[in-house]
Amino acid sequence: MNPFKLNNEIIPKASINSVYIDDVLASDLFRPTIIIEEIKKYRELLDIDNGVKDDDILFVFNKKLNCNEIEINDLANKIAVSFGDKLAQVILTLKKPSKLSIDNRINWNIEHWNYWKSIESIYLVGGLTSPILTNIFYSRITKLLEINNVPKFNLSFIDGSSELGTKGLSNLVRNGEYLLFDFGQTYIKRRHYIKENDCTIIDTVLTAIKSKFLFYKERKEDEVKALAYRLDMYIIDTILDTVNTVNFKGNSFIIGIANYVNKGKIYSARGGYGKLAHVEDNYQAYLSCVLTTKLGRKISVKLYHDTSAMALNFMNVKNCAVISLGTAFGIGFPE
Repeated sequence: MNPFKLNNEIIPKASINSVYIDDVLASDLFRPTIIIEEIKKYRELLDIDNGVKDDDILFVFNKKLNCNEIEINDLANKIAVSFGDKLAQVILTLKKPSKLSIDNRINWNIEHWNYWKSIESIYLVGGLTSPILTNIFYSRITKLLEINNVPKFNLSFIDGSSELGTKGLSNLVRNGEYLLFDFGQTYIKRRHYIKENDCTIIDTVLTAIKSKFLFYKERKEDEVKALAYRLDMYIIDTILDTVNTVNFKGNSFIIGIANYVNKGKIYSARGGYGKLAHVEDNYQAYLSCVLTTKLGRKISVKLYHDTSAMALNFMNVKNCAVISLGTAFGIGFPE
């Protein structure tokens, strides 16, 4: 039994962001956004133009890791190695935690730590657009694990994984026409999928759309509620625009969302999409009703935790964990 799941749905207790590496939270130690801020701090020394946006900076940074100018190359690689070591500490803690890490994670007991020890494959997905950086991370992780005598297990970085969420959701498709969405913290990914006689007839990846209305920190409750309704309207408009784009005639939507989901209810205490709990207690049922009214036919919506959607791509891998490196750590178990 997986202690991080209830009714086969991942629960907040599974969060890697709340794991302590000794006295430091994993979310404070490593996130792509922290890497980006560090790169921006040395933007001038790295010769990165001020016009480069945050969404593109890791792609530009990749070139600096192989730059002919020694000073730029050295600085870029120093930054990469430092964050590789931080990510390595997170992975090491999951597999071989210190006593302090165990003591600090008060809502995990021996059952939770032992489950991580039983994991034989870890797939790291999403959030990184720098292949050289990824290679450095892999080297630093494997080195630290070897130094600490951690039993060997399969560790893989999956490149080009931005569409992995909707691809994973396609494993849930039965015969018929579906729209698949992955509502992430940065982008909304979309996929049109048709299956007939258990064969894929159409699998179209649509252009991603920028996520909006996800900010919530340091906001008063009435502001959060107002934002919740704006987010809800944006989600509905995005879905309806996609329906029109592909002339969707089906009845089924499967939606990955960057939050925990329990029988259609969104966990209100986490992240930008958590505010949707202010709109309706069971957002899945609510969205099904709204789309049924808007489209004039019976609509079925299934909400799915986003990293769990990615994990569906690895259903045939035994004792497996999928860790997404997005705005924060995400975790999914495909068993």
